[in-house]
Amino acid sequence: MMEYKKEFKFSCSNCGTCCKDVNTLVNVTYQDILRLKNGLHLTIDETLVILGFYIFDKTPSKEELKKMVVPPIETENGLAFLGLFKKKDGSCFFYDNKEKKCSIYQLRPNFCKTFPYSLKILQDPQTRERNGIEIYLTNKGKSYCKGISETNPLINKNYWVKLKKKLLNELKITIY
Repeated sequence: MMEYKKEFKFSCSNCGTCCKDVNTLVNVTYQDILRLKNGLHLTIDETLVILGFYIFDKTPSKEELKKMVVPPIETENGLAFLGLFKKKDGSCFFYDNKEKKCSIYQLRPNFCKTFPYSLKILQDPQTRERNGIEIYLTNKGKSYCKGISETNPLINKNYWVKLKKKLLNELKITIY
């Protein structure tokens, strides 16, 4: 269920809850992988250490598939995707427990950049022409993001729309 609103109030509290959520896997794009590899000056072998190859235990629902940044691939063991590796405690590989923050914030994957929001491209049902972008709060955002509060400032919609357009362009490069 997507919650659409005209106005959202958000300011990241840097609590790290999204980075420490055991049930959140950060789906990565080819561009995310290149940004991390090049930004951290990693070799191919070092890059493989930060990535997990996740195989679904059961076939994901259409709703679950719609939430993925990059669709899964079919393997002999079932549907799978690449994501950031997780530590034994379930936190993201790049979450610094001592500093209580993301150690690659400037290089973080697109999945992380847009949390707790996502955007949907709106289309005219008759012509299929794109006629806008709607911002919505993700279910995980609603369930635990401490940055969402009525006392926080309104988000800059132009920033989020611009970010989403940039991410969509990156995905076009990745897919084609």
